Amino acid sequence: SLQRLNKLIEYRNVDKPCDFVDKKDYQGRIKFENVLYGDKKDPILNDVSLLVNPNSIAVITGPTGSGKTGVLDLLMKMNRKHKGNIFIDDVPYEKIDDNTFYNLISLVRKEPNFFDLSIKDNLMLVAGNFKEVRKVCQNIGIDDEIMSLKDGYDTEINNSSAKISLNLKRGIAIARVLLKNSKILMFDEIIDTLEDELQDNVLQILEDLKKDHTIIIISREEKILNIADKIIR
Repeated sequence: SLQRLNKLIEYRNVDKPCDFVDKKDYQGRIKFENVLYGDKKDPILNDVSLLVNPNSIAVITGPTGSGKTGVLDLLMKMNRKHKGNIFIDDVPYEKIDDNTFYNLISLVRKEPNFFDLSIKDNLMLVAGNFKEVRKVCQNIGIDDEIMSLKDGYDTEINNSSAKISLNLKRGIAIARVLLKNSKILMFDEIIDTLEDELQDNVLQILEDLKKDHTIIIISREEKILNIADKIIR
């Protein structure tokens, strides 16, 4: 979150004024056209074109260093491309205003970050009410583990906390993204790292969500590749 905030502030300072497109009802179709990104002499993405259809699960796979995370960094506007075009529903993504963009797209990585607040407060930043928080955590399968903590949902969580397992932290990070319920949901290698039961629960939830969401997962795990509507290598 802090990385993205810093990038947005940086862009505000250096970008030329842009005529934003007045569009609110996005379907979530993503298109890259001949995108060059990274060091021009050794680019992360070199003339890359891809298409992700709405209402589907796309899995991006490949060896370490093949540019998988670069696709997500660009979609989050965390870095700039050198050449090419990126569209969401045929709208150049530079022409989507910040507020619309924030609500449209969400990302969770395998090393999530939290505010120095309770589990409840971290999740309530994006949730409508605590009942909704409990329901999502129950569906994922982390509610019992949270309630077994001494202070339950009032347990403080931060990036260095040792009292909460990394598996639970990752489950909480996924719950936060699901509570935000953006049209486009992206998971950067985090699902691979989950313990089996939690992973199965999350994959089932994503298969249910794809009927009205665009879901992008970075993974090399066979189980996750098997649920993909499209595999991008």
